[in-house]
Amino acid sequence: MSELTTFYIDKSSGTFAEVLLAFGWMRVLSELHSKQGTPGHIALKDDGMYYRITCAPISSETVENLPQEPIWPGNMPLIVTAKNRESLPVGAPLSIDYEVEKEQVAAFFGAKNKAQNAEMTVAKPHPHWDIFRAINPGALLGYNRILLDWWKVREQQPKIVSLLFQLFSSTPNDIASAVATWKKIDNAAGWGIAPLSTGQQLYNPDQGKGQNKTKANGIRIDNLDNFWLLELLKIIGFYEAGQTRLIQGVKDRKSYVIVPRELTYSEHRDIFNTFSESMRVSTTSIKGDAMAALRYTEALLTYFAEPTRQISIGKRGNLKKRLVAGLYAVFYKDLGNAVATMNLAFIGLPGWIEIRTPEDIRVYQAVVAELVKLVQQFDESHSDVVDLLQALRDFISGDSLDALFRFTRAFPVYYIGQRERSKYVYALTEDTLERIITMTEPRFAEILEDEGFQNIAYAIRRSTVSAQYQKMQGNRKYEVRYGLGQELARKSRYKADFIAALSDFLFKFNAENAQVLETTKGERPPYRRSVQTGDIDSIVNLIDRFGAETVANLLIAYGYARETRDTDSGADDT
Repeated sequence: MSELTTFYIDKSSGTFAEVLLAFGWMRVLSELHSKQGTPGHIALKDDGMYYRITCAPISSETVENLPQEPIWPGNMPLIVTAKNRESLPVGAPLSIDYEVEKEQVAAFFGAKNKAQNAEMTVAKPHPHWDIFRAINPGALLGYNRILLDWWKVREQQPKIVSLLFQLFSSTPNDIASAVATWKKIDNAAGWGIAPLSTGQQLYNPDQGKGQNKTKANGIRIDNLDNFWLLELLKIIGFYEAGQTRLIQGVKDRKSYVIVPRELTYSEHRDIFNTFSESMRVSTTSIKGDAMAALRYTEALLTYFAEPTRQISIGKRGNLKKRLVAGLYAVFYKDLGNAVATMNLAFIGLPGWIEIRTPEDIRVYQAVVAELVKLVQQFDESHSDVVDLLQALRDFISGDSLDALFRFTRAFPVYYIGQRERSKYVYALTEDTLERIITMTEPRFAEILEDEGFQNIAYAIRRSTVSAQYQKMQGNRKYEVRYGLGQELARKSRYKADFIAALSDFLFKFNAENAQVLETTKGERPPYRRSVQTGDIDSIVNLIDRFGAETVANLLIAYGYARETRDTDSGADDT
């Protein structure tokens, strides 16, 4: 057994169940190394058909001594409620009182509402409160039973751990042999613990109660069963690598589980703890998906920003390809007394983040922080925001500039509309947009660096965002071109139409500049520099080479972006 340093977790369901299994097993290995007093060096790698887990050797003596010091791996507590309090045995190593935790949550948020910005004196809710709430009441009976069974067999843990060592020592995992071995252990000990346990949807999103027969020879509403030790590892793994939250305003629920590429267990624990802390507040569905991807990226960058870890991340490069691909996202619909899995999705991390130097970490931390601010401001209960959030989520997850351009084409309407109501709106800066676009599509750097492009984007900004700001300050010398972004986007399908629309705008822009200069002699209005013929020649050349839609999308994105020096006021241009 001491030679077994490599283990394999087969991917059989296509869901996050195997991820939970892998992290549950890593937690067991970590506990064994803790008993042994040795560094585990536990690491996981996605090898396609299975997860490969490696660790330092665990001695036979460590396993044989488990009856004297049984392991209770992970943070999984028995959940005690008013209904089961009398029936649960005394002596389990870890338990929580559900009613006490519920009161703590109510006290915390009650105090928070009263205190507002004052210093909080009430302790925070349990970090796993949302998991407890997801388990109780629907999955509580099965959850507690598995934990109690594990405690019941503690004197035979050497045999059970050996069984798991054998199960994961080769691929494909021979679950049938493991079940047969378990039956022999159970018969010899006389526990009466069945080898199979009902698969709970919280850990097996594809295994809900219903018509599950593989052969269409009858209909029976039933659950699916799994080997109980694997269900135990999934429970452990959910505390290690899972997040679940009620969706704001409804009783539906979303769960997120990371999708690892190559990660050590120690790296994962620090990163995931930071991520979990940042995701403790419920939010809406689409916004939650985008925030989950951004918050995890933020936690990952924060972890590797430490000087001692920068070399490690520099060797890996692309976060999405080499560290963590993203998160599984599962939507559970509340049905009153039960829940149903309605959607299984994957939310990717931003694929354009490539770390080569320590400076890259700081740069991308700033970019991700901007994206977090951008997403946070949207209220998904408003219909005009849903499309914006969907486009942002699709871009963050899929690295698609088409999705980003869907957002930037629609954003001006929201941006200008909110500002007309004197509401603050956060917009991305030009620098951030440039980094995102050029990292996603490097050939577009030529467009963004073109002086003619920059001058025309400047003209769009001065006619929209800046002109609106000046109007709000009482300066109405320049007309606010409210529908300019939509007009340019609409005309961009055809090259000739787009050039005509853009030329018409630029003609009016220059004419307005001349008119204001003439009528404000002796005054000092916020002057705007005019567009030159060379700028128009440059943009036409770019349209010929890259296409009207591409150039239009980039002009709109830049025209409504926030200047890096943050001056929407239309400061003087000399």
